[in-house]
Amino acid sequence: MQIQPNAAQLTLLQPLISRPRLAPFLAAAGSPEEAMELYLWNVRLSAAFGEVIALAEVILRNAMAEQLATAYGATWYARDDLFDDRTINGFKNTWRNISMSADRATGKPAQKTLQAVPAGKIVAESTFGCWVNLLDKGGTRGDGPYRKNVDYDSTLWRKALHKAFPHSGGKRATVFTTASHVRSLRNRAAHHEPLIQGVPLRGQNDGGRRARRLPLPDAHAEVLLLVEYIDKDVATWLGQTSRVPELIRVRP
Repeated sequence: MQIQPNAAQLTLLQPLISRPRLAPFLAAAGSPEEAMELYLWNVRLSAAFGEVIALAEVILRNAMAEQLATAYGATWYARDDLFDDRTINGFKNTWRNISMSADRATGKPAQKTLQAVPAGKIVAESTFGCWVNLLDKGGTRGDGPYRKNVDYDSTLWRKALHKAFPHSGGKRATVFTTASHVRSLRNRAAHHEPLIQGVPLRGQNDGGRRARRLPLPDAHAEVLLLVEYIDKDVATWLGQTSRVPELIRVRP
């Protein structure tokens, strides 16, 4: 069911949405009522994007995890010799946030060990950003005289991850760029930020001081492209069933 309030209900809803949050919609619309309609359209669009991204995210992490496990073993995520500090910290946060069920004999939480925590739990609970970082070129690990450069191209990508993306052309940077765009879209939609002017791309500008923005049709295409790198048929099906194009078309 779609939220479609009448004029009176829009008037009731408006004071409950903070003025700073409504400001971009007021600037884009001709009246407070139209701004509320645009705001609700943004809510629907975020939800529609969320459906597509949710599938893309699961497909991505499972494809990557399968290849990493094949190359580096079932507990590949515990191999700190493979990763830079950013990735290590990401998996450490995942590990800290995992809760263990109570031991039936003692009533206390079971001990958290690599043997007790299923690999699938690490895969499922690691952030999308953590997976995108694995597609980056790699950073550094350690401090001071122990500081080392970590090259993901020669390790993670060439030995494992390129196999997760058979339709990408084989270039890590290509997949990373697409995944980064999807991450920007995901974060914006998940936090209910305005999409009316497109998706700001982190670390990029338009030649001035403003962030470069990805138009909404292009942002949708990037999600499908990320899936296409892994499976073309699934990407085609997802594109045919996504609600995003129609919602973009009927923007108030």
